[in-house]
Amino acid sequence: MQELMFLGLFVLALGIGWFLGRREAIKVGFMVQPHGSALDRQYFIGLNYLLNEQPDEAIETFIRALEVNPETVETHIAIGKLFCQRGDVERAIKVHQNLLARPNLSRLQADNVQLELARDYLAVGMHNRSERLLEELVDNGSPLRAEALVDLVKVYEREHEWAQATVVGEKLVRERPDFAITLSHYYCEMARQPLGQQEQAQARKHLQDALRADPGCIRAILMLAELEQGLGRYKDAGGWLQRLAGTDADMVPEALPLVRRSADNGALDFGDYLDSAIANGPPLIDTVLARADEMRANSSIGDVSRFVLQHIQNQPSLRGLMYLIDLHLDHVEGKGRENLLILRGVVEALVRAKHRYRCTSCGFMAKRLHWQCPTCHGWSTIRPLKGRETA
Repeated sequence: MQELMFLGLFVLALGIGWFLGRREAIKVGFMVQPHGSALDRQYFIGLNYLLNEQPDEAIETFIRALEVNPETVETHIAIGKLFCQRGDVERAIKVHQNLLARPNLSRLQADNVQLELARDYLAVGMHNRSERLLEELVDNGSPLRAEALVDLVKVYEREHEWAQATVVGEKLVRERPDFAITLSHYYCEMARQPLGQQEQAQARKHLQDALRADPGCIRAILMLAELEQGLGRYKDAGGWLQRLAGTDADMVPEALPLVRRSADNGALDFGDYLDSAIANGPPLIDTVLARADEMRANSSIGDVSRFVLQHIQNQPSLRGLMYLIDLHLDHVEGKGRENLLILRGVVEALVRAKHRYRCTSCGFMAKRLHWQCPTCHGWSTIRPLKGRETA
């Protein structure tokens, strides 16, 4: 039903474009007879194809019937977009190339066509051609400069050319400040190579650039903490970990191994660190259970159990329930222990089947953290599930 509605709207757009083109042709003396012309016949042939459920033939006929002039350019662009959306990018390229060759287009119309042609090339992986067209739009001061920058940065991202991506990203962020989050990840990607080559100074510079672009970039903070620990600078690493807890407590579980190493080297107190993360908002169950493990050294099982129970009552958690079962398992005998083991097996199977992360943009579910969503390709859109979402 939705496809038929879209097709109907498309035919209406073609009809309007045909009428405008016909009127323009009459105005300039190209068409002498207003009725019964070849243009009329082409239009009705197209309608006949449409009624006989032959949409491809209908579209081809409409394209032949539709005179290209300044009043019908938008209709031709829409036809090219339709081909691209349907996966027929080769036809879309032909339509947009044909348009771009017309000498009577206005500057804005020519730029629109060039942008769409660049997107066609990008869709089929012809990155060099797309890059060249987009760079022209950017360098020539086109009114579509911001849109061209958005697509140009996609070209470099797909090719993993992070240095070029950051150059274009710096230009784009001045026009679209919300791009700062993505730009910070480009700098993090740049830092990965020098880190692998033990060039810590260069890697630190890239990570500091990431934080300059987005002070809340958790990935950069984690990478800096790991970098400083690798150099034995546990106090500096502890400072970055403290910043992490204050910036986004939900990401503290990703840093727990780093926190433990810093605590073991005297850079921070593990229990106090977890308490500060828990105090910053409803905590993730990983943070709660890490704190419970820390409490077991100096507290009774009852105190630990009440601590965990308090949190899972507020935010139900299967993993929290399994922790409580394990906590009491060694203190129950006979039939009670047997029942607890059965219950634990059921809960463990449910925990294994659950995802722990979800993309806030497209809903993609994952069992591990991705900095870039594999589905919608958004950066920093995947977040840990918490509370009832994980129960």
